[in-house]
Amino acid sequence: MTTPSTTDLGEARALRHQLADQLAEAGHIRTPAVDEALRTVPRHAFAPEVPVQKAYANDIVATRHSDDGSIISSISAPWLQADMLEAARIRPGHRVLEIGSGGYNAALMAELVGPTGSVTTLDIDPAVTDRATRFLPQTGYDHVHCRFRGFVSTSA
Repeated sequence: MTTPSTTDLGEARALRHQLADQLAEAGHIRTPAVDEALRTVPRHAFAPEVPVQKAYANDIVATRHSDDGSIISSISAPWLQADMLEAARIRPGHRVLEIGSGGYNAALMAELVGPTGSVTTLDIDPAVTDRATRFLPQTGYDHVHCRFRGFVSTSA
């Protein structure tokens, strides 16, 4: 990952705030804590494969495709993440387990739990956890625990 220029960082910050404003106006952000988390965590850093404008669109960012081109993994749409975070009512000091890791949502949760809480995120796809373990420390969220848990199937 390359280091963005100051101009790129300024544009990313402006787009991040614009997205948070849009989510608040639409009723997806309802608390100051979720608002602050969405204004703080750099979504574009978890989506380096797309332009910064697309990273801050209120839409998914596809991160993996199958051989036929179907999307098999993505960063969820911001409106959905805001709704889920509001519904979870995560507070400072909470210990949170996230199932299905891409990194960005775990970083949002880390903002909500603060320094006295903890976030553990896991996924059954090592490519997904590899992304998260790469991007979380790069964005200052190295205290988020990211784990790969293999899939076990049994037949009756």
